[in-house]
Amino acid sequence: MRFNRRHALVLCAAGLALLTGCSSAGTAGTGTGTGAGGAPAPAPAVTATPTPTSLTETQQLPLRAYAASPQELTALSKAQGLLTQDCMKRLGFTSWTPAAGDLPKVPKEDVPTAYGFLDEAQAATYGFHQPSTVGREKPNTGPMNPAEFSALSGLKSTTGGEPAGGNIPPGGCTGEAEQKLKSDRATAGDIYGELTGQADSRTKSDNRVAAAVTEWAACMKQKGYVYSDPESLANEAWGTTVTPREIETAKADVACTKQTNLSGIALGVRTAIQKQLIDQHDGELKAYRAGVQAQLDKAAAVLRERGQ
Repeated sequence: MRFNRRHALVLCAAGLALLTGCSSAGTAGTGTGTGAGGAPAPAPAVTATPTPTSLTETQQLPLRAYAASPQELTALSKAQGLLTQDCMKRLGFTSWTPAAGDLPKVPKEDVPTAYGFLDEAQAATYGFHQPSTVGREKPNTGPMNPAEFSALSGLKSTTGGEPAGGNIPPGGCTGEAEQKLKSDRATAGDIYGELTGQADSRTKSDNRVAAAVTEWAACMKQKGYVYSDPESLANEAWGTTVTPREIETAKADVACTKQTNLSGIALGVRTAIQKQLIDQHDGELKAYRAGVQAQLDKAAAVLRERGQ
């Protein structure tokens, strides 16, 4: 069981690629940044090294100014749900309603990351598990009605069935809703996702961050735990229940993360790299944000029409 899944990936799965900056697999995170003549971009100077105390603080990054905020994502999700509902009713599914919580909310709990764990109290009680998941059984919703599946997705269900009436639009009702909210403004692809991936990749390979990871590993070894980096530890399969070993390992992770300030060093480096990339791609990022705003404006119009 892995607990360091990025929230951005969850949002990508919700189909909000433009607003969250999701990239195609294999694109984001592979760039290293280039300077003149295609040479690797020099590592930017870090003007300040913060000392974060929570995961939320480590997510306060310059590029986020160009993506949609959680509140904006919620508005888009509501509008998309209403448009999807219109389509489903047109196809004969008059009782269909958007599921509550279709758009995952950013959890209030910390999670172990590639640059360590920060919540000592959470680690001491839940280890690497998120408190909201401990002891919770997954709801048994059963398979979706084949006809409803086809109407929503535009795909043929493997178990057969057709919608009760009307023609399914391309991409199903979900696709129709996305098209109605799609920005008409031309943008340079997913520049936000691409640059975020580049910054993440360059941060991971930065000498300052690598040195801090080495210090973290040495600290963990002194405490009796042999891990090369926090990411390998966070990716370990800890099982469905919290064990004493997991708790002690998580507590050691928090202690070493704070002792080395690994998360702060990584945040400082990633911030500097993102600022450098913003300077290099200012026009593209402004165009991207304009496209985001155009999509949000359409969502706001849908909500106004429905009195929301």
